[in-house]
Amino acid sequence: MTESEFIDYWNKEYPESFPINHELKWVYPDRWFRIHNLPESKRYAESADEYKIILDRQNQLINDLIGEESEVAISFGLYTNDITNDNCKELTDFGEFLKVFTIDLHKERPEEHEHEMYFDIYLKTENWKNGNRDEILKAIADDEIRAMFVSPSKKCVIAPYDGGVDVIVDSTEKRDKLKDKYKDWLSELEDGM
Repeated sequence: MTESEFIDYWNKEYPESFPINHELKWVYPDRWFRIHNLPESKRYAESADEYKIILDRQNQLINDLIGEESEVAISFGLYTNDITNDNCKELTDFGEFLKVFTIDLHKERPEEHEHEMYFDIYLKTENWKNGNRDEILKAIADDEIRAMFVSPSKKCVIAPYDGGVDVIVDSTEKRDKLKDKYKDWLSELEDGM
């Protein structure tokens, strides 16, 4: 997926939002659900067994939603006070990501952000393989990085965070079927949080 294909896809499928993980659940509540990483909604792993539960749950969920060997775009954002070169690359512990665009947060949301506050969106496209991205899933679970997995072919966004995974699918009906399938991993709270 090229940078322009990602931007076109995002603008077509998620026109009311930016590709910012934590915002999607508020913009698309009728297509959103959340699983928790650990039993009893425990937020952080404290043992190898608990990390195994997190990775097993997340890999199963991503496999079910995207499928083995399907193309997936891994995206993350960085807040900055500077506008940088549009074609810059970011070398991370998880590979090289290309910056696809910058959001001028003050221009878009002046009541929430100060002048010269930007959000750079980075992207890396690859084929999903079960267990192949455990390092990034573990880093997200430990709140060391935030990233999301976007699948245009399956029309879903998978946004892990420290504590669980937010999922946005293309319909309320599909969301409800998935919530039923993963009912043991959902929050017991009425709002799904």
